[in-house]
Amino acid sequence: MVEIRPFYGWRYNPERVRLEEVLAPPYDVVSAEEQAQFLAKSPFNVFHLELGPIFETDHEEENRYTRAKKYWDRWRKEGILIREDKPSLYLYRLHFTFEGRNLVRRGFIGLVRLEAWENKRVLPHEKTFDRVTEDRLRLLRATRAQFSQIFCLYHDKELKSLKALEDRAERLFSVRDRDDFEHELLRVTSEEAFSQVEEVLRKGPLYIADGHHRYTTALRFMKEMEEIYGESPPRCFHYIMMYLSPFEEPGLLVLPTHRLIELPFEKEEALRRLKRLGEVRPFAAGDLSQALKGLSFHQFLILHEGELFLFELGPEHLSRVKEKVGRLPVAIFTKVLREAFGLEETSLKEQGRLLYTPWVEEVRGKARGKTFGFLLAKTPLLALEEVARASLVMPHKSTYFHPKILTGMVFFEISPDKGPPC
Repeated sequence: MVEIRPFYGWRYNPERVRLEEVLAPPYDVVSAEEQAQFLAKSPFNVFHLELGPIFETDHEEENRYTRAKKYWDRWRKEGILIREDKPSLYLYRLHFTFEGRNLVRRGFIGLVRLEAWENKRVLPHEKTFDRVTEDRLRLLRATRAQFSQIFCLYHDKELKSLKALEDRAERLFSVRDRDDFEHELLRVTSEEAFSQVEEVLRKGPLYIADGHHRYTTALRFMKEMEEIYGESPPRCFHYIMMYLSPFEEPGLLVLPTHRLIELPFEKEEALRRLKRLGEVRPFAAGDLSQALKGLSFHQFLILHEGELFLFELGPEHLSRVKEKVGRLPVAIFTKVLREAFGLEETSLKEQGRLLYTPWVEEVRGKARGKTFGFLLAKTPLLALEEVARASLVMPHKSTYFHPKILTGMVFFEISPDKGPPC
């Protein structure tokens, strides 16, 4: 059974800060330059907690993690952050535009009991990397707090959970992000609403959309705390803060993640190598977004110096592709990348020769010289569920959920010696 809990959230005090200056996108979608910009916006920007700077003079007693701990303690003491007086769930409404449409995506923030992967109550669809997990674990050990939510999906065909929250929600604030999208946070303290939400979600499972590394980090931290405090009764370290939204929510939008790759070949050689695996032909499309919607899973577009080509995997190669993961657009692309060019995405990323982006115009602008753009079809949303249920993983960067929720809307303090409500 999936366990959902309200909690005593910590929030920025709107009387002490301007929310536009202290909130930020998720740490894993910003560049180093953007990180510096957010840190400079305000001495209270959430990145001072979540993604602080690294200095050459850092050492064991003074580093990005110890500084985050100092900020976290001081901001709570000085009233920069305020704590709820009642355990709460938080309804989160995100108002945005996409391709000329006005959309709203609803979800809510709460605590979810951590479950080992083998219990299959929380299901992943991506592999994790120890280097990233270690960074997040050092931050969690130092601060004993979670500053951002992982994003999970669940089924609720009639959207009963969201209706239960909306009927009893108290609006706290709204803020606009750098894309001028509106993020609205509402608080719910109704026990009746809690019960109705729990009734919908208890059967599970939950599917991680974004946040595999943070979930893995929380599991490792839980094990460390259990060695000190024991496995029972449940304590705050047995929970993780999640943002949850139903598969059936009309505003749920998943985009493809395109690739910009520096190749060691000229265009003619790159196309010649691709033709070994399938058909390559010039492609004319005034509206690339519309062209992408018509792609099959075994096709992708190549963009270079304003020229566009369509690649389609040949039938003899397609017949050897396995079901489920093998027939996902990113799996087809990584197969072609390896077999045509002898390249692996992991190595390319480590060498600084690969950039992931969901934005077609960024690909168009940067696909020049040695850099080629590869535009992929999107991964079907329910493929995430199918892959996760089969205990498989998708290739890295198979999905991009848009828009991203903001970091800093609400925080979770982990008091290891206390039990829920936390």
